[in-house]
Amino acid sequence: MRCLIKRGGLIMGMLKKLCITTALGIMVSGVSYASVVSETIVEGKLRLTYPVVYTDNKVAQITIFNDIWSYVLKAKEDYYNGIAYEVFQGYEVTYEDDQVISILLNTGKNYKGAAHGTYSTRGLVYDKNTGQRIPLYNYVRVANAQQLEDGINEDILNFYTSASKRKTYLPKYKHIMDVTDNYYLPGNGYVKLIYQPYVLGPFNDGVTFIEFSPEAIEYFNRMNNW
Repeated sequence: MRCLIKRGGLIMGMLKKLCITTALGIMVSGVSYASVVSETIVEGKLRLTYPVVYTDNKVAQITIFNDIWSYVLKAKEDYYNGIAYEVFQGYEVTYEDDQVISILLNTGKNYKGAAHGTYSTRGLVYDKNTGQRIPLYNYVRVANAQQLEDGINEDILNFYTSASKRKTYLPKYKHIMDVTDNYYLPGNGYVKLIYQPYVLGPFNDGVTFIEFSPEAIEYFNRMNNW
C-alpha cells in the first residue's frame, strides 16, 4: 500500500519533515512501503512539481530527497539566471515494490528567440533501504551500443518514441552511440532506456525509449556472461 499526497510549499522545512517519524512510512511484516508527497513551486513562469519520497528509513529519505532536489535546483537556477524565461517540471512514479521505487522526472524549458523549447526526461530508480540510485547493470548487462542497435533491428528490443508511443525502428540516419545510464522501471519485469530528443531521432519524435522485456533481459545477461 502506498499513498500519493499533493501539497504546496517550498524547500523550507523539508529536511525537518524528512527527519520526523510519521505515519507516511508504514511497516507491515518487515516490508517497507513509501509514500510520495508532491511539492510545488510556482513563481512567475517557474512551475515545478517534484516528489518527496518517505520510507521507514530516514537516512534513505534524505538521500533520495537530496538527489531529486539537485534536479529541482538546476531548473530553478536556469530560470533565475535568465537562461530560460519559462521552466516547468513534473514527475511520475512508474513502479514500486518493497525494495525499489522508480520515478520519471520531466523538465521543460523555453528560451527567448528559440524556435522551440527543450525538454528532457530523467529516470530515477532508488533502493528504498539505502536511498542510493540503482545502476542499470543491476538489472541488465549491455556490453556496447552496437548490441542495442542489433537488438532493435532483430526485434529482440522494442524502440518507441514519446510522440507515437508505438513500436517503431531507428531512423536510417541514426545510430546508437552509447549505452545510456538513464533508465526507469515500468513494471512487470521490464526495463526502459531513455534517450533525449535529437539523440535517436528528430525533435518531433521527442524522448525515445529502448524497451527490454524480461526475455530480452535474460538474453542480454546470458550473452554478456552474467
